[in-house]
Amino acid sequence: MLPTENKPYGGRYELIQKIARGGMAEVYMAKDQLLDRPVALKVLFPELSVNVSFVERFRREAQAAANLSHPNIVSVFDWGEADNTYYIVMELVDGITLASLIQESERIEPYKAASIAAEVAASLSFAHKHGVIHRDVKPSNVLLTEDGQVKVADFGIARAATADGDLTQTGAVMGTATYIPPEQAQGLAVDGRSDVYSLGVVLYEMLVGKVPFTGDSPLAIAYKHVREEPVHPRTFVPEIPEALEAIVMKAMAKDPSARYQSALEMRDDLLRFLNHKEVAALAGTDPGATQALPLVAGFGGASQPTEVIRTAPITAVDRERRGPNWLVIGIILLLIIIGALLLGAKYFFGSGSPGAAAATTVQVPSVIGESQANAVATLTNVGLKSSITKQDSNESTGTVLSENPNAGVTVTKGSTVALVVSSGVEQVAVPNVVGQPLATAESTLLGAGFQVTTNYSTNPAAAGTVFSESPPANTQAPKGSTVTLGVSNGPSQVAVPNVVGQPLAQAANTLGSHNLTMGSVTYQPSPSVPSGDVMSTNPVAGTNVAPNTPVDMVVSQGPSPSTTTTAPSASTTTTFPNTTTTAAG
Repeated sequence: MLPTENKPYGGRYELIQKIARGGMAEVYMAKDQLLDRPVALKVLFPELSVNVSFVERFRREAQAAANLSHPNIVSVFDWGEADNTYYIVMELVDGITLASLIQESERIEPYKAASIAAEVAASLSFAHKHGVIHRDVKPSNVLLTEDGQVKVADFGIARAATADGDLTQTGAVMGTATYIPPEQAQGLAVDGRSDVYSLGVVLYEMLVGKVPFTGDSPLAIAYKHVREEPVHPRTFVPEIPEALEAIVMKAMAKDPSARYQSALEMRDDLLRFLNHKEVAALAGTDPGATQALPLVAGFGGASQPTEVIRTAPITAVDRERRGPNWLVIGIILLLIIIGALLLGAKYFFGSGSPGAAAATTVQVPSVIGESQANAVATLTNVGLKSSITKQDSNESTGTVLSENPNAGVTVTKGSTVALVVSSGVEQVAVPNVVGQPLATAESTLLGAGFQVTTNYSTNPAAAGTVFSESPPANTQAPKGSTVTLGVSNGPSQVAVPNVVGQPLAQAANTLGSHNLTMGSVTYQPSPSVPSGDVMSTNPVAGTNVAPNTPVDMVVSQGPSPSTTTTAPSASTTTTFPNTTTTAAG
């Protein structure tokens, strides 16, 4: 039976059918009755709602995910509380998971795999730029729509499950151990490069048809991520291009500093590969040859226990069914193994004394608001390392915006504190809008993040057309700054002078002095106007016209001669400079 089967869930959502179940939640296909659209509704298990700190983290992460609007990210529309638990409302994606595609295809053609990975990297880059680390990149969180678009689900939600050391539930394992980066497996701080590692594992699996590390337990797999080098993909599939293999191995470097330093860097290299250009991963030393990271407690020898890292929620359309009984058995075995390792470390290696623990741990100092240089020095002075991620901000360039772990948290000396540092206001290329109608130009600039002001003046361009912009097109300007547009009122106007009664030659000079030209000249007989004088003009005198407008004139031919014939006389054509004149008599 569906929850609240006879009434809208949360007072708004009609549940249609259950489509997936995971370690933290069940997912339903639903209908948003307010907006009349299909959605995916993720309902957390009620037992999670009793943990106040978890609920607060869940709220923060749901809000952060809802702020991520990107074509490669599954949109989060809403979240709320109902039936003594909490829920998230997400975009319902019509398609399959990457996990299903890999299972069906065994392995994916290299260029298609690179294209999928590039879109995943684009979503990660966008999220990292907005301060959100995924923490659970895996094929079941990557969705492929019917038209081939790639969408990544569950941004940031994993953090709600991993941050609380006291939280346990069915499905809690060491992250998704198959894709876990070494630093996350050891309980160290993670940053955007951790997602890069996981994406490298996903790309490896797409190319080879199997993951780089397997084991009898999540702990065994996590151990291999920390200590063992992956077999190069071309060992299994020789037709994989060398450049693409290099990208995989660079992304999967054990040391975060040897990986791509951002998801954007990895995306750029994938695009270079797809465009048959030389990739950066082939330059320098082989990142696959980097040394394995030192072990921490739980893997044998260090004094602090490895943090248990739990799986993130299932995706909106994850069709995979998990066997809860096997999960329970697996969790029990995992806890037994971890407990045995910790007890062994304590009594066999003698690392359990309070003095030893105190000598190898330190509280993270507060460095938010400090300059990057001061923050790094402060962390170094207490025995901590630092990693830097740049983020656009209104804060001064180089100011620390956040730190992870937070200030006051006790960590092992030598741990890395991830700092997010302001790179100042984002610089954006000014779009070229000269020649566009004002409405189109404003829409283009507003879409690029600029404000718009306008100055109107006469100009040869059509009225309402942009003829200049400042700053100039294609220059870099701070996002949110103002672009001033010069908008045409149309060409300047000239009043047609009165040339009636003037001889034709004089009339032509008068028009020229007013920046007008002589148009056609027609001769007509007139009993009252002397021959050769202008009788009328078109446009008439006083009319405002654009410069260089031709003015047509009717010129007197003098009185009509007396004649008794009705036959028409011959017509002649007289040519003036730039003017054709027809004479009829």
